[in-house]
Amino acid sequence: MGTTRYGKGIVSVFLVFLIGAWAASPAAGGHHESKGGLLDGKTFMVQQGEKGKEAKGSDTLVFKGGKFRSLGCDQYGFGDGPYTATAEGDTIKFAADTTSEKKGKMHWEGTVQGDRIEVSYVWIDKSHWYKPNPKPLEKWAKGELKKSE
Repeated sequence: MGTTRYGKGIVSVFLVFLIGAWAASPAAGGHHESKGGLLDGKTFMVQQGEKGKEAKGSDTLVFKGGKFRSLGCDQYGFGDGPYTATAEGDTIKFAADTTSEKKGKMHWEGTVQGDRIEVSYVWIDKSHWYKPNPKPLEKWAKGELKKSE
C-alpha cells in the first residue's frame, strides 16, 4: 500500500504547521514574551520631564505582581496597571496603561537594560467642561534600579 497524493498533502501541511509554530516560539527567536512578571520586584528611581525638555522632577517606578505603578502619579489618583514585557537578549521592553478617574489615562513604554530604565509616556487628561479636548502631554523618564537597603 503506497502513500496517496492526499496523504502526502496532509503530511506537508502538518510539517509546515510544526515549522511555523517552532519559528514563532520564544526559544527559536531568542526572546521571551510575558503578560508581566519579567520586571516584578524591581523599583527604579528616575528623573522625569516633558519631551524635548530637561528633567523637572523625580519619580519612583515600581513593578510588582504583574503590575506597574508610578508613585509620583498617586497624587493625581493614578493607581497601578498591568504591564506586558518582552525580553530580547539583555533588554526588556515593557508597556503599561494606568488610569485616574479624575485625571485621565497614561500610556507607558520603556526599556530596561541591566540596572537602567528609559521610559516615554503620554498623559491624556480627562475631558472637563473647561477643557473639552485636552492635548496629550508627552513625557520621559530615565533612571536606575533602586538598590536594596
